[in-house]
Amino acid sequence: MMNNLFIDIACKQINCNRERICGDTFVSKSISGGRRTVAVLSDGMGHGVKANILSTLTSTMLLSFISAKKYSAEIAETILQTLPVCNQRKVSYSTFTIVDIDNHTNEIIVIEYDNPACIIIRDNVPLKLQRESTTIKHPQNRILTIYTTRFTAKEGDRLVVVSDGVTQSGQLDRKYKFGWGEDNVLQLVDYLVHTNSNISSNDLAAQLISRACHNDQGRPSDDMSCMSIYMRKRRSLLLVSCPPLLTEGNAELASIVLGFKGMKVICGHPVAEILSKELNVKLDVEEFSDDPTLPPAWSMNGFDLVTEGIVTLNRVLDTLELIEDVGMISGKGVAEKLCRLLLRNDSIDFVLGGKYKITNVAYMCDEYELRRNILKRIARLLEVKFGRVISITTI
Repeated sequence: MMNNLFIDIACKQINCNRERICGDTFVSKSISGGRRTVAVLSDGMGHGVKANILSTLTSTMLLSFISAKKYSAEIAETILQTLPVCNQRKVSYSTFTIVDIDNHTNEIIVIEYDNPACIIIRDNVPLKLQRESTTIKHPQNRILTIYTTRFTAKEGDRLVVVSDGVTQSGQLDRKYKFGWGEDNVLQLVDYLVHTNSNISSNDLAAQLISRACHNDQGRPSDDMSCMSIYMRKRRSLLLVSCPPLLTEGNAELASIVLGFKGMKVICGHPVAEILSKELNVKLDVEEFSDDPTLPPAWSMNGFDLVTEGIVTLNRVLDTLELIEDVGMISGKGVAEKLCRLLLRNDSIDFVLGGKYKITNVAYMCDEYELRRNILKRIARLLEVKFGRVISITTI
């Protein structure tokens, strides 16, 4: 996270036609205790397994060295002097682009070697910045050039990096004599941002890759990758479930809900009824569900979704375990709605009622404990698999 901004990073890839593995490699990591975020896109020479090994070696070496040191430009020079050059083509075995973001100062350094130039969009307009060039003499007597761009990011800035499989698409059927080209890539990015200023990094990268694949009539002649970065305000969601077993906790729960700025979800009808009384807000009970296998969603002013508890949450857990991103959710039921809300927010605060207490209502303790366990598994999945920032509060 950059101060009050969130770094939305996504990468979409399509393998070269008939290849089982992509020759491009994308890696991203938060380093220096969260002070910096580094993303690398590397393109291995050729395609298939050999290209994948080369790009993976390059990207992981870059990320490891940058994690240990500070100056990413010097590290890039060291890597280039280390990587061999193909004797036949006289080109390096892999190319790369590094995006190094300082999460405290918002300074961004983009380091490029032989990849198509990074696209930077600010206020929905392409931003043209001065690139510094550095020449390096390779041990095999070849001159290599690294380009470095430095700037301070603002809210709404976007960076788009593609591999040359994207810019060179369309050559086989002569639709584009010299390939689609960097200018056409820029025009599409500009169009996508203009038509939807809030488009996510995931959706932007997916649409750009889809168009490049279409240029090759669905049979890519090279590996295609698009890394998209979007600097935006953090999106937060509060998920409340399980009523406090001590009635004194009801007022505390209501206070947390009132003070939260972001989207709000309730999972469990008992806690919805408590908050309806505490907040003096009408709770509308629905009789029919969009998904006949699940209880219906209720509605309450000030909340984005009100669902039943354990059955719905168990379906959410199953769904999140199967998918890789929000674009893979196809259903319109209450569980799918909740999954979309969870994945479209960057940080999720779980507020779980029910501290342990001796009670005669044993079945309620069992049901609430099971629900809390499912919620904790969902939270862990969101954090580890999807990179969301999670907090859990018990009252």
